[in-house]
Amino acid sequence: MPVGDHRVRVAEQKRERMRERLIDATMAAYLGCEPDRHPVVEDVIRIADVSRGSFYKHFDAIDSVFAEIGRRMAQEMLSSYVHLAAPLTDGAARIALGPLMALARSAMEPRHGAFISRVDFIDFLASNQSRGNLVALRLQDGRARGELHFESVDAAVDLVVGLSLEGARRILRTRTLDGAYIRELAAMVLRGLGVPPPDADRAVALAWQRLVDEAASLHWWRPVGPA
Repeated sequence: MPVGDHRVRVAEQKRERMRERLIDATMAAYLGCEPDRHPVVEDVIRIADVSRGSFYKHFDAIDSVFAEIGRRMAQEMLSSYVHLAAPLTDGAARIALGPLMALARSAMEPRHGAFISRVDFIDFLASNQSRGNLVALRLQDGRARGELHFESVDAAVDLVVGLSLEGARRILRTRTLDGAYIRELAAMVLRGLGVPPPDADRAVALAWQRLVDEAASLHWWRPVGPA
């Protein structure tokens, strides 16, 4: 490899490491913030132990870091959801899987919960058309099959996402990993979509078992109480 190419590659690797350091520090700052505020540049550079100049070499504003974290989280959530939902044939179980994933991860990886509970995560989900449509498509599919019952797709999306985010906020405040609470909230989402209580409980159990079965592929998973 020519010397010039090697230097370019080393410089790029150094830049990437610093970006990751700043992103990691921002996540840590979210966890340490009061519930009613977002981190600022001073929080991030203190945790990362770098200068303001170093920060601004890699991001033009703190909002740019938030946007990068949001995009990454949304993409990872989409990929994980598609993989986990693939073998589920029950429409209600597919819907339950989303809140279960979001709530379980918030409890098992508090930095994740600290971020999604303080930002308008719907904006990040909608930043990519496939992500933005995924929840709505699953809801419409369940309704077409007679498994879900609602009039407004927008209202149904807000129910699913809104309850998930409120649950994440409670988990962040209490710092508890309560499998029963997570499953009950997911069942409430389904009941709000017109699923009879016994069917909602069964669907949640199916979706939860899917998470347990795939725990080894989820880097954030930790043991939790039985279903």
